[in-house]
Amino acid sequence: MDRKQVINQRQLSWIASSVITSGGILTLQNVLIRISQMDAWYSYLLSVFYVFGVASFFGYLTKTFPERNIFEISKELLGQWGGTIINLMILFHFWQIVTRDISAVSRFSSTLLLHNTPLEVLILLTCFLLIYFGKSSVEVIARVNDLFYPLFVITILIMPLLLSNEFYFRLVTPAMTMPLQHVATSSLLTIGSAGDIFILGAFLHMMYNANQVRSSIRHGSLLGIFLLTYLIFAILVVLGPKMPGNFIYPTYNLVQMIHVTDFLDRVDIIMLMVWYPTVTCKIIAIYMALLLGISSLLNKRNYPTINKPVSLLMALTTYLSFKSSTELLDFSNYCSPIIVLAYQPLVIGLLLLASLRKQRHNPAKVSTSAEDTNPVTKPTQKVPKLSQRLSYRQWLWSGNALMVFSAVCLLFGLMFSKYHPAIGTICAIGFACGLFLTSLTTYMEVSLLKQAEAGK
Repeated sequence: MDRKQVINQRQLSWIASSVITSGGILTLQNVLIRISQMDAWYSYLLSVFYVFGVASFFGYLTKTFPERNIFEISKELLGQWGGTIINLMILFHFWQIVTRDISAVSRFSSTLLLHNTPLEVLILLTCFLLIYFGKSSVEVIARVNDLFYPLFVITILIMPLLLSNEFYFRLVTPAMTMPLQHVATSSLLTIGSAGDIFILGAFLHMMYNANQVRSSIRHGSLLGIFLLTYLIFAILVVLGPKMPGNFIYPTYNLVQMIHVTDFLDRVDIIMLMVWYPTVTCKIIAIYMALLLGISSLLNKRNYPTINKPVSLLMALTTYLSFKSSTELLDFSNYCSPIIVLAYQPLVIGLLLLASLRKQRHNPAKVSTSAEDTNPVTKPTQKVPKLSQRLSYRQWLWSGNALMVFSAVCLLFGLMFSKYHPAIGTICAIGFACGLFLTSLTTYMEVSLLKQAEAGK
């Protein structure tokens, strides 16, 4: 692969957001509602902190080891054998994600849309798509995602308007009355889909600025988590806390509730035309990360040479991995968090310790980027007043403080709402405001970086 390939921070944000939302829109929601019922929409709070940690880790790697991805960095820090073992662990997870998502999309299509089409054909069609995009670069799929993901965001945001006659807010009250251990359990389960963000480590060599990497992942992930929280809340206020727990695809059932007029009652088909490309873009991005990882084992980046064999292997392993939709959902919902927590903190800790050790013993051999200082926009720039009021670091720490505020609201509400229901309602509003404002602060981070780069 050409080392001159780059993706900008907007594209990285959209890919991060697509990875988060596509991982949770077809699975997990019914389990979260079954466990936490009307409090299920608080379940992604722990994932926010986890994603923030991964974003900071990737920003550190980009600053310390520019123009290298996580596979190359692990070999440099841990040696040939140690780096290969770490890379194999990461690649095993990437293979599981691709297998899981191809099977999820294929079984979703087979269950709801293409009842008579053999499952093998649906899997093979997806793998043909992987072969087609595997010949190109990540830039191509980033541009395709740029086209479809904004449409996906629009379809999600307009759902309250389309379902306004179906809302019944008493279905989510009293707020924060479920036991703390139920919400904690559902929060741990969401780590499985949030851990998919680790695939962005394969694309670190395509960006040169650590602040851009960190803020793009923060903003994209926050947008994805906000949309998933938004969807679960919409499911609860329309369908209630009982029925969605028994549905396989609660989001699809929610879309089926949309009836704009007597003549336009199949809005679900229109939305699926937007959702399918978004989910497919995520699968292709993870597949290309897998190709980059495999080619790194061969000490090169020319991954198109292994594209077809790997894609056909993915088709075979996907078909043999899951015997039924039940097995797939059990793996996605319960095994993915265990796999993520079993290896990602270990990889992060090993690479950080190895990097700090190398900096201490050989400071001259560790390159750092000089462009990752606190960006300051020039006074002559035409910038929005809101983004100009605070510096980059202030926006960054404002987002962190808002998420801590949301966590405090959640804990306080779960502890005291059983005695005073009004406390639960106030804390729920505070949680929602904190999550929304954090999304805005991460957007301001990205905007300020763009303005600083444009002013150079």
